[in-house]
Order: sequence, then C-alpha cells, then structure tokens
Amino acid sequence: MPVRKRACRGRRRIATKWLAGLLIANASCFPARAGDLVDLQLVIAADVSTSMDAQEKALQQQGFAKAFRRPEIIEAITGGRNGRIAVTYVEWGGDGQRRVVVPWTIIANEADAWLFSLKLEANSPAKIRQGTSISGILSYADYLIRFSGFDATRSLINISGDGVNNKGLEVEPVRAGVLANGITINALPIVYDAMQGGEEEAIAPEDLIAYFRREVIGGPGAFAEAVAAPEQYSAAIYRKLLREISNSSEVAAAAD
Repeated sequence: MPVRKRACRGRRRIATKWLAGLLIANASCFPARAGDLVDLQLVIAADVSTSMDAQEKALQQQGFAKAFRRPEIIEAITGGRNGRIAVTYVEWGGDGQRRVVVPWTIIANEADAWLFSLKLEANSPAKIRQGTSISGILSYADYLIRFSGFDATRSLINISGDGVNNKGLEVEPVRAGVLANGITINALPIVYDAMQGGEEEAIAPEDLIAYFRREVIGGPGAFAEAVAAPEQYSAAIYRKLLREISNSSEVAAAAD
C-alpha cells in the first residue's frame, strides 16, 4: 500500500477516535433505570443470515448508522413529548441465533445519536447460520422490550429480512403475542435479489413484500418499506426510521 494511502487511513482512524472521545464526553450516556420515560423504545432487528452477502450486510449497517446522524432524525427524536427514545440493534439468523450489537441506549440529543451510530459502525456484521427464524427474532425482540426497564409511549420492532420464516415456530402465534403486548412490527423487506437456494427457498420480490405485509407486520400504523436495489438502502432506512420516530404516516422521499 502506498505511504500516502496508509497515512490518510491513519489520520481518519485518529479523527474517528477523537470524535468518539468527544461525543462520549458530551453525551448523556446514563444507564436505563426502571421507569425511565421515553417516547419510543425501538428494537432494530437486522437480518445477517447466510442469504445476506457481505455487501448487503455492510450496506444495511451503514444505512442505519448514517440515518442516526441525519438532522431530521435527531430533530424527530428531540421533538417528542419526552425528547428522547431508547434503541437497541440486534443481528439475527436462525432459531435462537442472534447477537446484540448495541444494547439499549437512550438518545436524547445529537451527541447521543452520533455515539450510537459510531458504536454501530465499529461492528463487523456477523454471519449467522441455521436459516431464517422471523418467529425467533420477534419473540426475542418482544422479550427485550418487555424487560427494558423503560416507560415508553410506544414500542416498536423494526425487522429487516430477505426471506420467509423457515426455522423455529410458525410466525402467526408469535406475532399475535407480540401485538397483544402493544408492540408494533414494521418491516424492511430486502427484495432486489432473489434467493439462490441453499438454506433459503427462492421467492419473487413481489411475493416477499406481500409476505411481510400479510404475515409479519402489525399494530397501529404498521408498514413495510422495501429495499428494491442496493443503492436504495440508505434512503429506505432513513425514510423508515423518520416515519417510525416521528410517528408520521407521511414522510417525503429523501435521497442519501
């Protein structure tokens, strides 16, 4: 590697560490306490099963990291009645196969949002095998929300996925239990590339979108925001998060 490129990368790493240190010093960063008031408690459940390749997982993670740095997202967070939300980011795959990447974090200002995004960005997405268990991650997200310790106005699961449930319990009874607990389920179907076999069955994009709308999402204002091309990750994730955090059903399309 040329010396100049190594020097540039070294400077970027130093700048990132400096920014992270500054944000840590200025962020509110306090542990969750029983009864903490938040406008929203949000579980981001990111599909990293074997049907997702390295590029897709990177684009997905970067999309969420970038979204939490957007001024519109930060304004939506701070503009709520309590002016803060609680978020956790979990990767998932087969039944019982999941990993908490960023634990419950309260975001109440710009520094908090940037710190959350930096923690997420520092993660190398996992490759979780044993199929796709939508029922398993919904059950786990329900558990995380019910035992979060927050007093939340709304509770929501934001689940991404590029395939149907093929491991663990059937989705319907698990979904029904989640909805009975007052939790809304929204989806980010990844539909631009048909499955190539292996652990997953091939499914057409329109059928996958219909599946998520019919059998996965639910609750007040539930919706699915599809990713129809690799270059659409950031915009789709941004629109979805803004709509969820602001609790608005009408969010204008936005580019990267």
